[in-house]
Amino acid sequence: MNKFDRTKKSRLFSRRLYYAALVICLAMVGLACYFSYTQTAEDLSEQINSIGDTDNKTAVDAGNEDSALDVVKKKDNIKKETTMPEAPGPEEKPEAKATKKVFCIPMSGEIMQEYSGSDLVKNITTGAWQTHNGVDIAGNTGDEVRAMTDGTVTDVYEDALWGVVVVIDHGNGITGRYCNLNKGVSVETGTNVAANDVIGAIGDTADIESSMECHLHFEVLKSENYVNPIDVINNMG
Repeated sequence: MNKFDRTKKSRLFSRRLYYAALVICLAMVGLACYFSYTQTAEDLSEQINSIGDTDNKTAVDAGNEDSALDVVKKKDNIKKETTMPEAPGPEEKPEAKATKKVFCIPMSGEIMQEYSGSDLVKNITTGAWQTHNGVDIAGNTGDEVRAMTDGTVTDVYEDALWGVVVVIDHGNGITGRYCNLNKGVSVETGTNVAANDVIGAIGDTADIESSMECHLHFEVLKSENYVNPIDVINNMG
């Protein structure tokens, strides 16, 4: 092999070595670009995911804030409902005190004959000994007779012995019998009367006491038992 051929072969080898080195460099540059691109893509993906997570967290936090706000509002409403003063109820009026009934003597005059209770007394008209179940109050024919106290007239009738009689229910089991009245009484059954209202006038209709001077025969029964009319008036009035 001559010198020319050796030189030619040397140049050819150098060229091949050059191209091989160039290919290796290009390959390395390509690999570097590939790895750089891959890393960049991963970083970009992570950044995008991070942004998405941040947005989701913000949205969740915003939702939580709304929920918390609703809770605060509900608590405020509950507090307002709880602390609101109750509407004042109707003003309670003091109970009306029961008015005490007025009791008065049916007419002014002298007591001619008192209540005898269980004792027997002589009736000057009949001469019989008997109980005197009421009081006899002296007066004149036509003198007004008044109700002992409030009540309702339960009967007006003419008795064979006691003449014209007015019966008044005065309540609490108390009944008044007004006897020896004239026939022109001013009340009738069902009439409501007040204390001291005129119910009639003295007459001369009671045959059982016709020998006595003009008077009112007045009886009081309590729970259907005769009692002293003066005691009732004095104790109740």
